[in-house]
Amino acid sequence: MNLYLEIPKLDKHFPFRSFVNKGDVFCYPHWHKEIEIIYVTKGSLDLGINDMPIRMRQGEVQFINGGDIHYFLASPDSERVVIQFDLSIFQEVSTTLRDKEHSLRDAFTQMEQSSWSWPEETAAKMLPLIENIYEEDSQRREGYAYMIKARLFEMLTLISREIPKNRMQTQPKISEHTLTQSKETLWKLERIFEYVEKHYQEPITLNKVAEYMGFSPYYFTKMFKKNTGMTFISFLNEYRLNKAKWILLNEDASITAVAEAAGFGSVKTFHHFFKEATGISPLKYRKTISGNNSTRI
Repeated sequence: MNLYLEIPKLDKHFPFRSFVNKGDVFCYPHWHKEIEIIYVTKGSLDLGINDMPIRMRQGEVQFINGGDIHYFLASPDSERVVIQFDLSIFQEVSTTLRDKEHSLRDAFTQMEQSSWSWPEETAAKMLPLIENIYEEDSQRREGYAYMIKARLFEMLTLISREIPKNRMQTQPKISEHTLTQSKETLWKLERIFEYVEKHYQEPITLNKVAEYMGFSPYYFTKMFKKNTGMTFISFLNEYRLNKAKWILLNEDASITAVAEAAGFGSVKTFHHFFKEATGISPLKYRKTISGNNSTRI
């Protein structure tokens, strides 16, 4: 089974999202650079992290590090809150940490990541933080982003002060060689994504990005498809479409201006890709989604 890189759709200015999964869902093995937190609120969840099986039950929490390969199979009556965030959300403190042994990433990688390994009183403090973060993100009242960030900082403090360090001596079933390859691949993909983020409004070709990375077009094509599950051109079009959706919903710009700002070569091309991906035109998308948002309680 192929391992795919998941690309969570996070705002670069607020790299965070939360959602609820329900029912008997199977999620194929994948990985991403963001930290993920799973909180089972109902039923059970069979989770695999780096080929290590974990059975989660109601009320339990699991942290998953960026770069860890994971998958899950949920029971039919189950429900879980999922939180994902990039470590850059803690940028205010990352510049003040001089000691590499106590970096932000180390705080998450060195902790006991399963809540059943924590003291009961510590788990009792963590659950309300997760619930409040999800509630704030769902309701999105004035200042919700500040509150989410405040709760994440509380969570980081709790991890640093009260959650035990990981004392497991057993090696993961996945080989060190595979883990090293995954990290190297993640670094390559991050460079590609950074390039796209900086240049998506310009004409971008596969050959140009391959040259930027120092790869042959053939190697670049195979490497990208193997690790993301999509072609580079499909990724680029999806990236531009997501930019276009954001502009449509947040700015009063013409469709021509939206197409140009999102990096599409022409309005005709923009219309084609947008309708193929969503089933409706950009203008209808703006009216439909805006209408739904205005009536949401």
